[in-house]
Amino acid sequence: MKILLCGFFGEGNLGDETILQAIRHQLPDSCGLTITSGHRSSSGGQSIRRRGMLAWPAYIQALLENDAAIFSGGILQDWSFEGVTFFALRIIAASMLRCEPTLWGAGIGPLRSIGARKLASRALKRVKTAWLRDDTSSHLFTELTGENPGYGTDWSWCFPVTERPQRENAPMAVNLRQWGTGDWRTQVSHQLRHSQRQLVGIAARRSDIDVIKELAPTASVIHPATFSEFADSCRNFSLGLAMRFHAALAMLRSGLPVKLVAYDDKVSELAKSAGVLTVAENQVSGFRQANTAFIAGEHQKFALMQDAFRGWARNVEANRRR
Repeated sequence: MKILLCGFFGEGNLGDETILQAIRHQLPDSCGLTITSGHRSSSGGQSIRRRGMLAWPAYIQALLENDAAIFSGGILQDWSFEGVTFFALRIIAASMLRCEPTLWGAGIGPLRSIGARKLASRALKRVKTAWLRDDTSSHLFTELTGENPGYGTDWSWCFPVTERPQRENAPMAVNLRQWGTGDWRTQVSHQLRHSQRQLVGIAARRSDIDVIKELAPTASVIHPATFSEFADSCRNFSLGLAMRFHAALAMLRSGLPVKLVAYDDKVSELAKSAGVLTVAENQVSGFRQANTAFIAGEHQKFALMQDAFRGWARNVEANRRR
């Protein structure tokens, strides 16, 4: 069996690399994996160029050589032109060349413009197997295609995380990312001014370090290499302030009382689902642990998605042998 994994991999983003490693873990060792990759080669498979028009010949060749294509992570987002066209055109190409396009643990949107929604709709109508990671994505998929997807969760739930006892006077962990819109900088600055604890930055991508240093100039910064290392480092903190989706998940799962910086819909929905506040709602106090129903529910959704994924992989392998 040969699988093409399509996403923004190999660019030093903790979330995307977590997804890559989780999917690799779910596939049999005998499976050949081709990965669209950015500046860095991705472990676990053969990397092909991701960016630019020159990436298309290798992508077309990969479609001809592989049995199916998996699209995962945050896809079809019109925060940028490439965020929609990269995925939509590749889904359409995969379908046309009979390399079955599938969505596993993907998040869709936002899609604010009419043009982006039309292009995304054309692409998604070619997808027959879709397991999405949140309510907003599921509703958007149904709206654009008329079909109901499987309701899964994020691939990071593949990795076990141990909940740690709370540490009353330990530092606060701060994860921030570069983002050009919204009032989040003012809100975070207000929150950090009211903190009585030492601040420690925890980056999920190297570019996070700059914005953490901008808003918390006295903070030391650590940069864990994997999701498991990120979650394990949370044992050293008493509170967490998180902006990136996977940083928030790691803090929530480790048992930290947290508050989220909801720069987009997926982080807002995560805060609501976990029963925690956003910094827009309270810029002084209000740090909370994730509710137990959220943790249990996400584990259940991952188990369902995992079973469906393994069944799908067996079918791909069986069809290949015919």
